[in-house]
Amino acid sequence: MFESFKSDKYSWMLIAGLFLIVIQTLFDGWGFLFPTVLFGAMIYYGRKKRPSGTGKVLFWIGIVGITFTILNLIIFKLAILGLFIFLLIEFIRTKRHPRRLTPDFGDPQTTDEDDIVSLPVILKNKWFGNQETPGQDYEWQDIDIQTGTGDTLIDLSHTILPKKESVILIRHLAGRVRILVPYGVETSLRYSVVIGQAEFFEHKESRLFNTSVAFRTGGYETAEQRVSIVVSAVAGNLEVRRV
Repeated sequence: MFESFKSDKYSWMLIAGLFLIVIQTLFDGWGFLFPTVLFGAMIYYGRKKRPSGTGKVLFWIGIVGITFTILNLIIFKLAILGLFIFLLIEFIRTKRHPRRLTPDFGDPQTTDEDDIVSLPVILKNKWFGNQETPGQDYEWQDIDIQTGTGDTLIDLSHTILPKKESVILIRHLAGRVRILVPYGVETSLRYSVVIGQAEFFEHKESRLFNTSVAFRTGGYETAEQRVSIVVSAVAGNLEVRRV
């Protein structure tokens, strides 16, 4: 089926478009057709005449108009509702039956070009499910990941941090992020969240709403081993604890 889609993707796109038009007309009639054609013509004409002032104005009016037209379509609202339900089901499923992902630390792969070494990745970008750092010793790398729904656990007790600032950067949709920091490692935190809570060692913020908070331990500026944590999330809990 997928090979057929690749070889004849434009036909499938046409069929999908016609199907969406049928669904739209069944729910809301043909009222969307005239503004769509009008704004589409403005975009086409404005793009051809874009060097002129009139062309630019028509082009951007067409872009804004067709954007609002799409946002008002029933099929667009149904798609958003379906996506929300899908994300909710996946979030509940990962909570009940968590699938934990740990990285496979094999030997570094060396390429022929300038002796470039390909290093294993500690954590990966992930839409759904839980993941955590290895339970055995691993070589430290700065972490920069994006996650969807699920829990993320980063345990720094199984690695040796370099004598400089280490960085953990996480962009997160929903779920819990736990970071375990060994004693003696100074830590700073910047957390931006729409709705959630944060725990930074002994300090706790139980109600955060569309805000950013920042903390750091007392000896952070002068410490040799220190870790900077930056997390942004839509919803969820963040825990930074000693281990």
